[in-house]
Amino acid sequence: MSPLRWTTGPPRAASVAGELRLCLDLNVWCAAILGRAGGRSGTASQLLTDTVAEGKCALGPTRLIVSWPMLTRLETVLVRDLHLTRTDAHRQLAIIAAAASADPAAGPYMVLGGSGLVPLHDDEDGRVLEAAVAGRADVLATGNMNDFVNYRSEILVPGRVVLHRVADHEVVVAHPAEVVRWVRTGEMTVG
Repeated sequence: MSPLRWTTGPPRAASVAGELRLCLDLNVWCAAILGRAGGRSGTASQLLTDTVAEGKCALGPTRLIVSWPMLTRLETVLVRDLHLTRTDAHRQLAIIAAAASADPAAGPYMVLGGSGLVPLHDDEDGRVLEAAVAGRADVLATGNMNDFVNYRSEILVPGRVVLHRVADHEVVVAHPAEVVRWVRTGEMTVG
């Protein structure tokens, strides 16, 4: 049974094995890292990265969905744009890979999706959405909502929540503040 409980609108596809499968866009990881480096705490991005690190939230067990192409791109952004040393960037990537693993001894759970075939304005965002679909994510959190709208999108809350139907799977794409509300309250509400 899915931990996802919608209080308005149609029920969504069931989660895999009763867990919330959460994909965090690269901008969420960057915002969390920048926030911590700047001495901030409790931001939406930090709360989401903490949620996947803990592997649980009010919705139940939580699994991070991430792809190798996402981590490769994140490494580039951390070094080139955020000016982390390669060692510090690798440390951050190791933390993310560990969060993607339900069994640390087995290594991280990474999906091979994310080849850039979903038609979005930005190819990188297409790869992130593909990774979310390949990993059967329930929710993809992003600060770039407008970049995730295409002809397949059902806009549930303008600029805040979008539903993507791809093949036999649905992914809710939502602003980090919306996702934080869901993981804190245990109820996914829209509208």
